[in-house]
Amino acid sequence: MPGVDIAPSFGSLLIGTFFAIFFQGMLTVQAYVYYESFPHDSLKLKSLVALVWTLDLAHLILICNGMYIALVTNWGDVETLGTTIESFNIHILFIGVAAILCQGFFIYRVYVFSKKNWLLSGLLSLAAVANLGLAIWLTVRLTRDRSVAVFDTIGPTAIPMFSIGAGLDVAIAILMVYYLQQGRTGFARTDFVVTKIIQYAVSTSVATSLLALGSVIAYAVNPNAFDYIAMHFSLGRMYTNALLATLNSRRELRSRLGAPGTNSSTAAPNARTHGLPVFAVGQSMTALGTSEYPMGNLATGNSTMDDAKKDLP
Repeated sequence: MPGVDIAPSFGSLLIGTFFAIFFQGMLTVQAYVYYESFPHDSLKLKSLVALVWTLDLAHLILICNGMYIALVTNWGDVETLGTTIESFNIHILFIGVAAILCQGFFIYRVYVFSKKNWLLSGLLSLAAVANLGLAIWLTVRLTRDRSVAVFDTIGPTAIPMFSIGAGLDVAIAILMVYYLQQGRTGFARTDFVVTKIIQYAVSTSVATSLLALGSVIAYAVNPNAFDYIAMHFSLGRMYTNALLATLNSRRELRSRLGAPGTNSSTAAPNARTHGLPVFAVGQSMTALGTSEYPMGNLATGNSTMDDAKKDLP
């Protein structure tokens, strides 16, 4: 195709597709590990994992189809370069749905760790819904206007969408760190659990927020280069991989909690001796099972021995 440089557009999209395939592979491995390691998790949690994996797979099929149309079906047809490809137009919706499902999971954890702070959780939820709303509106805009010139005009929608997503991820991480820090008691087992949860909360939020911010910067620099779309291809998988990483982190906790030297020498008051870490949130003592911590389900001193046995190796 002489005289036409498609490297800044479809070249970037092709590289973004390669990364999306890679992250989908990571997600598939994590999903397999999850179902093998935690067969007793609730049906709702298992269904959530299956749903986000399916959404990401459907998204991958869409963008691969778009790349095939652009680089094979339309190859050599210069006129098609001025028209957007339908598969690329609707991929944003799949990312938006996957993102709000994963963000909802993390917002629920904030809700429980904050002692059911409805106002705080409500504000976070509004931000997540607003982000999805912008994704839906952007999808509608791109579907209606099939000219590539539309990319010069979507800034008022795309930039807030990326920015709200990044800000929400950072806010969730900060709140999780704040509330989890209140759970430190000085006991080795307790503080180990708190530290690991903080590490996962921060690392997963950093990955998604940096990618969203990178998309904002790429669009601001050159909205016609499609670098921001290439980065956006992997954003949904960043959320779903973060979700699976959080769930699968229980394997490490379960292993470490069963290892020598992790037992507390002093039992906390009002806590049963079930071998699971106990830490204080505010003034109340709460027992935290390794199968419960990702969802933030803190049973206040009512964990049974049978529940505890499910968590131990």
